[in-house]
Amino acid sequence: MSYPVSRVPVDSLRSGDSPRLGGIDQEHVEALAQSPREFTPILVHRGTRQVVDGMHRLRAAVLRGEREIAVRYLDGPADEVFVRAVAANVDHGLPLTLKDRKAAAERILRTHPTWSDRAIARITDLSPKTVGAARRRSCEEIPQPNTRVGQDGRTRPLDPARRREAARALLAAHPGVPLREVAAHAGISVSTAHDVHRRMQCGEPEPAAARRAAAPAGPAAGPHEVRRSRATVLRRLVNDPSLKLTESGRALLRWLSTQALDIEAGEQLLASVPPHCAVTVADLARSYAQEWERFARELGRAQESAGAWRAG
Repeated sequence: MSYPVSRVPVDSLRSGDSPRLGGIDQEHVEALAQSPREFTPILVHRGTRQVVDGMHRLRAAVLRGEREIAVRYLDGPADEVFVRAVAANVDHGLPLTLKDRKAAAERILRTHPTWSDRAIARITDLSPKTVGAARRRSCEEIPQPNTRVGQDGRTRPLDPARRREAARALLAAHPGVPLREVAAHAGISVSTAHDVHRRMQCGEPEPAAARRAAAPAGPAAGPHEVRRSRATVLRRLVNDPSLKLTESGRALLRWLSTQALDIEAGEQLLASVPPHCAVTVADLARSYAQEWERFARELGRAQESAGAWRAG
């Protein structure tokens, strides 16, 4: 909040935490001192008496021999002084250089890691892409939370797809759990929990963007992750009305469930395979895997043919 203009002694003010890497520009101070115009009020943080915006005007007033200067006070926490100084200096007076603004963005990323790239870009007059690049460069030294605070002040999770998956897993395991508890468990809003629940009841898949974001990346998942993923997919199929409400669909579900159980049983029996039989069992497993690959290819071709037929 800004207050009315006050006049205060120039020697009662402190140098601010300036975003200018080069410090005070003495030529600009002298040019201001020679101007006959009265200075616009400078911005001062009330609690610390630090100059938020107007150090060049303050130095020029001292050079003129003036004992007082007009100020507007800024209230708020001290750790916001630098942010306000950056915002105040990007669009008027002696503008910040590109180097100044990039350095300011990196500092704000360290002090406010939850702020979104777009919010910091707006403060520093940079593009969100530039701020995002600075965040990636410094991700090792800057702790990266799982949320971002946008320009509207709302906090949003960075991994909404995985949070929705967590909600699905809880609802599948405990169908009667209250949606508020689901939301708290998965770190999502109650409305999002309701949408996840509705999609599960209707057999609808997650939104395409969420499916892409939830896709595994990087190193291959371990056996425990693979089993959990397989169980999740099976639960989705079991809840699909087009399968569970038809005889052929139910037969397919029974067959798929049996295959999953057989695979898990086989994994548990691996330790009992005698060394002299290991190669033979491995060859047999590969032959089964090849049949599954052929099965998957046939399904893919059928889907492509159906898509081409609909397009035609």
